[in-house]
Amino acid sequence: MRAIPREFAYVESSPGRDVTLWLVDLSAATPPVAVAQWTLGGGSFAASRDGKTVIVVAPGDRSPIALHLVRPLTGEATVLFDGPSDGRAFFPRLSPDGRSFAITEQLQTANGGLWIGDVATGSSRQLVAPTSASAVPYEWSDDGAWLAFFNPEVTAEPGCCMFLENIADGRRMRMGKAHALSWRAQEPRIVAVAQTGKGIQGAFGAAAFTFDVAKQTRTELFSIDPRVTQVTWNPAKDEFLYLQDTSGCSYQSSLWVRPLTGAARRIGTLATVQRAWWSSDGSALYALIHGTGLDGLIVDANTGRSIAAIPNDAPHTCP
Repeated sequence: MRAIPREFAYVESSPGRDVTLWLVDLSAATPPVAVAQWTLGGGSFAASRDGKTVIVVAPGDRSPIALHLVRPLTGEATVLFDGPSDGRAFFPRLSPDGRSFAITEQLQTANGGLWIGDVATGSSRQLVAPTSASAVPYEWSDDGAWLAFFNPEVTAEPGCCMFLENIADGRRMRMGKAHALSWRAQEPRIVAVAQTGKGIQGAFGAAAFTFDVAKQTRTELFSIDPRVTQVTWNPAKDEFLYLQDTSGCSYQSSLWVRPLTGAARRIGTLATVQRAWWSSDGSALYALIHGTGLDGLIVDANTGRSIAAIPNDAPHTCP
């Protein structure tokens, strides 16, 4: 591959146990390119902001599931984190600058804790020690200085708690309940949603809020009865997108945009949204929806224009 497209997205397809990671040119100038393929490990991956660094979880040299580093421009693939013979790496997260990674390690009979590491050297250290439940990394901050992670051991309250840790100086703060969040450079740096436990098995209901990291303060925005499965800041405006689901299926969501102050607006009539992205300047929106047959389809969310089909995306659809 000669270059990463100016506007791009990575999308995985998982027919059975075989996973393919596709690089999609959102301008539709070139067709999707398969940049990695692996067996087992699920469809878990993360990519840097410039698209030049990708991490995936797949069988390792020593452990059943290890963390691998992929360089799409060169085709190079190396093992980045390989645990013990009974170790499995889950929930890979990569800082936007592509320099730091985070994973949860699970052993055959125990929890291996939450680990962070350096992509260039492969060196790693344990950020959260093993307990009876697994700590899970969520999102790196835009500058790679902070990591948001979920640690269910701290309190008996269901769905709590999300923590933020500065990996350089060790500062740690409790943000409270949240199951999806997004970072930006200016305060409030975080927009997040927390499940409020309504409906079937408490799976529905969402409360959205912002979090000021410098002041360690939380500001409530709104509460809704549907559940919310994604939230992402606009890179250029005081607004964010979110996926709203009323069906109980994570892949039958509608797409909404809401300013920090004001009412939310639905984007188009899309009803099978799986993921959504802003363009790099925040002026356009893209969505992965159910396509034809077994395929997924990436579209311009505002116009409905088809951009690219993703083969064998059937595992991401619901009946």
